[in-house]
Amino acid sequence: MTFSVAATATAATAAAMATIVPPPAPTATRTHESRAAEPVTGRCAGCSARSKGLCGALTTGDLPDLSAASRPLDLLSATPVVMEGEEATAVFTVMSGMLKLYKTLPDGRQQITGFATAGDVIGLAVGTGYAYTAETVTASTVCRMSRTALHRLMERHPAVQGRLLAMTSVELSAAQDQILLLGCKTAMERVSSFLLALSRRSRPLADGTPSVFLPMPKVDIGAYLGLRPETLSRVLRKLEEAGAITRLSNDRIRIENPAALEATA
Repeated sequence: MTFSVAATATAATAAAMATIVPPPAPTATRTHESRAAEPVTGRCAGCSARSKGLCGALTTGDLPDLSAASRPLDLLSATPVVMEGEEATAVFTVMSGMLKLYKTLPDGRQQITGFATAGDVIGLAVGTGYAYTAETVTASTVCRMSRTALHRLMERHPAVQGRLLAMTSVELSAAQDQILLLGCKTAMERVSSFLLALSRRSRPLADGTPSVFLPMPKVDIGAYLGLRPETLSRVLRKLEEAGAITRLSNDRIRIENPAALEATA
């Protein structure tokens, strides 16, 4: 459910789809700041991410059930949303902002497995623990739903389970693309593929030109793509010199020539 150029815990997600079971008994977990009470139907009806996520399977008439089962959380950057190995008591839908997903190696290094944006679902787990850590890259808003509530929602609204299956299929395909990217593609091909995938998830500029928002540090992008930060910088510079992209700021790139990127992806 991550924008997989983000194949994140895909096998776990697929298995979760087949074996979603009642969650473990509640335990004390990390808390986040939640918003003041809002009209529940109005909150979900006005959510810009609703059509992209699991919620897109529900009709307007179903929104009271959805709103009663969930609550939005406003988070600062660098805030953990789920932690690898912690008890999986809830799932989260990204409403705005960006999260990075990673696994921690025995020596403490982090392997970034994806980035999540609006509509992505975080925290689905097969067993009792989260398979990865999800941490905000920017100030973000997520919508929390307990596993118990998700289980009840799918029982009452089978379309939600169908939506989850469709999202899982997309992610499995993206996982295959990521394996190809890391195993076979050159640095230029990796960066081009990454920019194209992000541009499909980003809003265009005011003039309609596609753009990419890159709030994460280059070391994180490089870790995801299997490239050194200096190699990433060199490839971006070559793409700009070729007229394929323009770097508008440290975190915003305009795609000048999508066809050129496609040719090198």
